[in-house]
Amino acid sequence: MSLKVIMLGTGVGIPQPGRSQSAILVENDDSALLLDCGAGTLLRLDEVGHDLEALDSVLLTHLHLDHVSDLLALANARFLADLPALHVFGPMGTEAYFRIAKSVYPNLDKMSAAIQELKPMDSFALKGFDIFAEEARHSVTALAYRLESEDKAIVYSGDTEPCPRVANLAKEVDLLIHECSFPEPFDVTNHTTPKKLGSMIRNLGIKRVVLTHLYPQAQGCEDEMAEQVIALSGSPTIVAWDMMSVVI
Repeated sequence: MSLKVIMLGTGVGIPQPGRSQSAILVENDDSALLLDCGAGTLLRLDEVGHDLEALDSVLLTHLHLDHVSDLLALANARFLADLPALHVFGPMGTEAYFRIAKSVYPNLDKMSAAIQELKPMDSFALKGFDIFAEEARHSVTALAYRLESEDKAIVYSGDTEPCPRVANLAKEVDLLIHECSFPEPFDVTNHTTPKKLGSMIRNLGIKRVVLTHLYPQAQGCEDEMAEQVIALSGSPTIVAWDMMSVVI
């Protein structure tokens, strides 16, 4: 059993070459899940040749625009293709966000989505994955997720400061996809830098780390950022680019 992770979008709200907004596709042998759905997600899905019919479930980490911009568009694309409603899982407030966003477009009155709001420590099974939600530390309500399928496990942090809850979620994981928004020596809140991340995940037995959600200030610093995480954590680390695939 293997899992394939495609980093569809690795950027933020500020446009930059090679990086659309946050979105990750996780595929097991039989199905797929989308993690976040920022601007550019529909285009990236088409570029990787992923069938819209096979993608009916989205996990949202939080409701900032660079993580949900294409959500309504994805739900509408399924509606226009006469496919069943999109299943959306996200933090508290997701249902209100979707309802208000949809109300702006009267032509979408017949379009629907099945929405389930999650709290920290919720767990459930979906599309061949066992999924665990945990609290992340951001400027709004935010969740990190652990996805397990047979003997493989992935953790996606979403946007967060270094956070003990996320660290605990990531223990002995095969792949940690963690935001690393700014290079050193930036001192930021609500986000993570390489040295803070490396210190947070030291001795956690994480097999591989992928850094994502990079601001333009990180351009040209990617290799150094990965090396700083490696030096402090001991875990093999790379910086993601859009369309990068990782198989575990």
